Amino acid sequence: MTASISGRLSDLVLVRLHRRAADYAGADGAARAAVVASCRRDATVGDLPERILQRTIYAQAASRLSPLRELVQNALDASPRGGRVDVRSGAPTPDGDREVTFVDRGRGMSRAELLEDLLVPFRSGKEGDPDAIGEHGIGFLSALEIAPSIEVVSGTSAAALRLVVEPVGAGPPYADFTFTLTEIDPRQRPAAGTSVRLRLARPIAPAALAQEIAAVAGLVDPAHARIFVNGEPVNTARSRLRRVARVHIGGGLGELELLVGRCDGVAPRFSVTQKGLLVIPNLEPFGAPERSLHRDLLRAINAAGYGVVADLPLAVPLTKGRSAVAALAAPAVDSALVAAFERFVLEDALYDRELLRGVDHRLGAVLDRLVGAALTGEKPPVLASAPEHVGDGPRAPTVAASEEVVRFAGALVDAPLFVLAWLSPDRGEVRRASSLRSVVDAHRQGILRTGAAPRELLAGLVYLGATDPLAQALLQRISLPVAAPLAARAGGLRPVPRVLRDRLLAAAALVPGTRALAAALAVLERIDAAISDAAGLAPSALSVHQDLYGPDEMAHTDGSGISVNLASTRVRALLEATLAHEDPTAFGALVDLVLHEKAHVSLASFVPRSGAEHGAGFYRRKDQLRRRLLEAIAGGEVADPIRWLTVARHGLASCELPTIDALAAAFSPEPLAA
Repeated sequence: MTASISGRLSDLVLVRLHRRAADYAGADGAARAAVVASCRRDATVGDLPERILQRTIYAQAASRLSPLRELVQNALDASPRGGRVDVRSGAPTPDGDREVTFVDRGRGMSRAELLEDLLVPFRSGKEGDPDAIGEHGIGFLSALEIAPSIEVVSGTSAAALRLVVEPVGAGPPYADFTFTLTEIDPRQRPAAGTSVRLRLARPIAPAALAQEIAAVAGLVDPAHARIFVNGEPVNTARSRLRRVARVHIGGGLGELELLVGRCDGVAPRFSVTQKGLLVIPNLEPFGAPERSLHRDLLRAINAAGYGVVADLPLAVPLTKGRSAVAALAAPAVDSALVAAFERFVLEDALYDRELLRGVDHRLGAVLDRLVGAALTGEKPPVLASAPEHVGDGPRAPTVAASEEVVRFAGALVDAPLFVLAWLSPDRGEVRRASSLRSVVDAHRQGILRTGAAPRELLAGLVYLGATDPLAQALLQRISLPVAAPLAARAGGLRPVPRVLRDRLLAAAALVPGTRALAAALAVLERIDAAISDAAGLAPSALSVHQDLYGPDEMAHTDGSGISVNLASTRVRALLEATLAHEDPTAFGALVDLVLHEKAHVSLASFVPRSGAEHGAGFYRRKDQLRRRLLEAIAGGEVADPIRWLTVARHGLASCELPTIDALAAAFSPEPLAA
C-alpha cells in the first residue's frame, strides 16, 4: 500500500501558488516539510494561503443551501447519465442528524485529483468538460463552513482512497484544516464511486434535509440523474413542467429554456436554474419601467400559482458562489429572458384556458391598458415578425426584438387571441382567429356583437365568441350589445342593483339557483373575514349585482362594501366550480378577487380611476394583504376559509346559479312595486 500523506490545507494552497504541488505530492514526510518551508521563505505575504482558504470557505455561501447544492453538483458531474445519487442522514440526536452522506456511482477520484483538484481552491478537474457544471473548484471547500469534519471515500478501478479533513484550533471560523489521505485495503475496497460524509456543526432533521435538497436539485432532469434523500426521490417536479420557449443567448452561450408549471416542488415565482440546479430562487427579471407590461403579466401568472423557471445552458458563466449570472454574460441572459417570456405569452399563455381561468385581476388591468390604447386610436407599432395565423393552422413563432413596452403591447394587440364569426353569402358561417385590433375596429364600426348560434347570425355583423376567459375579460371592458336574437328572446336584459344575502333570500327565494348563490356569498364572506382578521381591517358587507356591461367582476361600494357581479361569465364559472367541485384553482381566484377589492377598500380608493387604482402602490398593498393572510393561516391565527366550503354546500340540491334574466326579473321595478 502507498504511504499515507497528511498536512494542512493551507500548505496545499501555498505549494500551488508557488507551482510546486507535484513536488509536494511526490515527496515523503520530511521532504514535504522542506517544500513547504521553502515556499514560506519565498512568500511575500506570509499568511496569504490562510486568507485564501478563509475566504473560500466562509465568504461564498449565503446559506446552508449553497454547500448542499455544490455537493449535489459534484455528485452529478461524476455520475453517468441516468445514474443514481443518494443523500443519506445518520448519527441521529434528539434535535436532528449530525451526519449527511452524499454518494455517487461515478468513476471515482485518483490520489492526484484528491490532492490537486478537490482540496485546492480555484483548481478544478472539470475544466474543459462540456458536460460538467462545476468549474471554480470551491464547491467541496464551501462544505467546511457547515461541516468542519469531512470524510471522503473514493474508489476507482485501480485503487480506493480515504480522505479525512479536520479543523485546527478553536472555531468557527477555523484558521486552518488538516487532511489525511490513505489507501484502503484492497480486501475492503468499496465499489467505484465517491461518498462524502459531512459531520455537521449543527444537526438537521431528515425532513428538513429532504426539503433543502429538493429546493436546490428538485428540477434536475431525471434522465440526467435520479436523486434520492433517505431512499425517497426528490427530483420529480421537472416532469410536471412544460417547456414553453427556447431562445438563443447572444455571444454563443447556448439556448435558454423557459419552463412553466403548477405543482408540488415548483414555487409560484420566477426562478433560475442551470442544468436543473438552483441559481436564483426568486428573480425579478422585469424591474425596468419599459418592462412594466411584462411585469404585470408575470405577476398575474405567479399569483395564479404557476412557477416560471429559466434553465440556463452550461456555457453561461456564474459567479463563484453560483448565486447569479456573471457580469459579462448578464446583458445577454437578460435579453434572452425577455424574449423567452414574450414568446411564452404570445404563443402559449394567452391560449391556455386553464391558466387564464386562474389568473388574478392583474390580467384585467393589463387588458385595460391595451383596450384603452386601442379605443383612443393609438396604434402600437407592429412587429416585423408579427404572429401570423390563418384559419386553424399553426401559429408562427414570434421573436422578441427591442425591449420597449410599446413594442410588446403592439405584439399583444396584433396576436390572434380572439375568435370572430360572421355570415358569408357564399360560405355560410365563417370563424377566424382575430387580433384585439380587429375586435376593436369592429366595435368602432358598430358591427360587433356577442356570440350567437349559427342560425342566429345576421349579415353585416361580426360576433365575438365569449367562451374563453380572455374574451370574457374583454367583454367586460367595452360597451358591447348582445346578439339581437338573444336580446329579443330574453325580453331585454336588465341590470340588478346591489343585493345583500338576506334580501336575496327574501325576494328571490323561488328563483332556481338562489340558494346556491346565497351559499356562494357565504363563502365570499368567509374569505373577506379571514383577510380582515389577518390585516386588522373591518369586515366588508358582501352583496351581489348584475352590471351587464360594466368593467368589474367584483366592485367595492361606498368605500367599504364589496359586491360580486353575477353578469360576469368568469365569476359565474368560478363560483360554480368552487361550490360543485371544491376546485382549489377557482377558490384561489375568488380569494384574489376579494383581495383586490379589499386593497381598494383599505386604501379608501373607490373612485373608478384605473391610472390611480392599479399602480405600483396598489399592488404593493394587495401583495401585503396576501402575505398577511397566508402568514395568519400558517400560524393558526385565522382559519383557512376553504374549510367553509363543506358547510356552505351542505343541503344544496344543485350548485347551478340563477340565470341573468331570472335574477333580473326577480329584482325588476315591476315585481318590487307590486
